[in-house]
Amino acid sequence: MAKGWTVAVVSALVGAGMAAGVVGWFRWRRQPTTPSQQLSTGPASPQPTPVRSGGQGRGVTGATPMVNREQAAIVLIQNLYQALSAKNWAEAAKAYTPAMQAQFDPTFFAQFTRVTVYDLRLMEQTPDRLELIGRNTYFYLDGTTQEEERSYTVVWQDGRPLIADSRFLRVLKPRS
Repeated sequence: MAKGWTVAVVSALVGAGMAAGVVGWFRWRRQPTTPSQQLSTGPASPQPTPVRSGGQGRGVTGATPMVNREQAAIVLIQNLYQALSAKNWAEAAKAYTPAMQAQFDPTFFAQFTRVTVYDLRLMEQTPDRLELIGRNTYFYLDGTTQEEERSYTVVWQDGRPLIADSRFLRVLKPRS
């Protein structure tokens, strides 16, 4: 029984990661061409206080502890950026909700040799969504980089996490 649960969790995390990549990619492509303007669909909200996941609560299905949902969301976002860096647009689009997929435009990411995400932290969680903040580094073709902070809203659809929104928050290190 434990082995089946482990396989199910790992499979869910891998699928979530792929889906996140695609959604983010579509969303960023519909925005202006500078990283700080990508997915900036409105003013940045005030910085929320981080939430400790500690396993409290249950997910939407009642079977997945919140801490596992947090881990699944993080893997989803990390896999998105791996797909974007690999220029695997179809895989990246799978990370997003259908609404976000409709906004995904790969040409934005073609201007980078690589895009990374790190320091993902849970800021808020409810039974139907998680809000995370992470740091991104954009590696331009000319060798310059820019570091930014972004927010991510992850929801569960059909039992798997998908990115429903992502917003630019601030530039941490201007392009240099």
